[in-house]
Amino acid sequence: MSGDGDETSSGDGARKASPSIVPAIGTPDATEGLLHAIVENIPHMLFVKDAERLAFALFNRAGEDLLGLSRDALLGKTDYDLFPEADAAFFQKKDRETLDGKLLVDIEEEPLQTERGVRWLHTKKVPILDAEGRPQFLLGISEDITERKLADAALREAKTHAEAASAELEAFSYSVAHDLRAPLRAIDGYCAVLAEDYGDKLDDTGHKHLESVRKAAHRMASLIDDLLTLSRATRVELRRERTDITAIASSCVEQLRRADPTRAVEVAIEDGMTALADPRLIAVALDNLIGNAWKFTSRKPSARIEVGAVAPESAGKAPTFFVRDDGAGFDMAYVGKLFAPFQRLHHVSEYEGTGIGLATVQRIMRRLGGRTWAEGKVDGGATIYFTLEADGTT
Repeated sequence: MSGDGDETSSGDGARKASPSIVPAIGTPDATEGLLHAIVENIPHMLFVKDAERLAFALFNRAGEDLLGLSRDALLGKTDYDLFPEADAAFFQKKDRETLDGKLLVDIEEEPLQTERGVRWLHTKKVPILDAEGRPQFLLGISEDITERKLADAALREAKTHAEAASAELEAFSYSVAHDLRAPLRAIDGYCAVLAEDYGDKLDDTGHKHLESVRKAAHRMASLIDDLLTLSRATRVELRRERTDITAIASSCVEQLRRADPTRAVEVAIEDGMTALADPRLIAVALDNLIGNAWKFTSRKPSARIEVGAVAPESAGKAPTFFVRDDGAGFDMAYVGKLFAPFQRLHHVSEYEGTGIGLATVQRIMRRLGGRTWAEGKVDGGATIYFTLEADGTT
């Protein structure tokens, strides 16, 4: 195949294909013309070698473009005429495996020296046999995967750098947290000593100031703990397994009841809720969600908290889990701030907290392949919804 009449040159040197003219179906040349058109229009390099010398007997247009050589410079040549000796030896070794074994050989990655530099190919080779089953030719098709390989390498490098940066940030966070805890403990300790040893010398205002300092130190300690929890939510290695949502929610409620036994809170937890998830992260998320519901219903003489699931609308979809309360609620105009770190919709004097809890929940759900959102009304309670990855969730 010479390719005469199949291509033209544009002003910028790029090669443009002329339409391949295929004889009308039914004419003697129809099959040959159709085959020629197919070979020339395949977007990957296609070549044929003779079985004896392994010399190139056919090249298509994509092969010329890939190598940067004309067919005239390729036909009749062997790999040793065109490529470095080590590369040529590798190519012909694979050729002989194909011909001697009379089987398809799939080479997922191989480098090829071209006029444009090294290109990476995914090549498949098959033998072409005669009527007696003897190999006469070798047919090869090579896809240029250079860009994909470079993109994969860049992605791996970026991932490595991101993991290193994340590890450094985590180490820094732990170091800072450790260094901050020591002076906070000292502040709290000195305040306690002042209250005990010099309490009789302080008036009511002095005692109030001292208590304010201690509360601020405790709040700072809580903030450090919550920031570390938020950091772990994005760093911990995932361990997916069948997770009992009902049992984890029940455990969270039991802990809250033990810590605050005087509260009158009706809690309804749906039976049989499970999901394919990381139980450690789910426990952290539910601790925050149910803890928030417990906190924001604290001003009601009697309160209700519900943990349940909404069945998916179609098969294969994940259910939507929720934690609902009838407490303080919030203004939906500010719902965008709800999951941002340090953003609070209630003053700390009304409800304690650091503003990290829901941000942690959101990050956990993202890591688990799901999402979270909220609905609420001022003095009408709040509902926090979350979904998990659909696969395997019931």
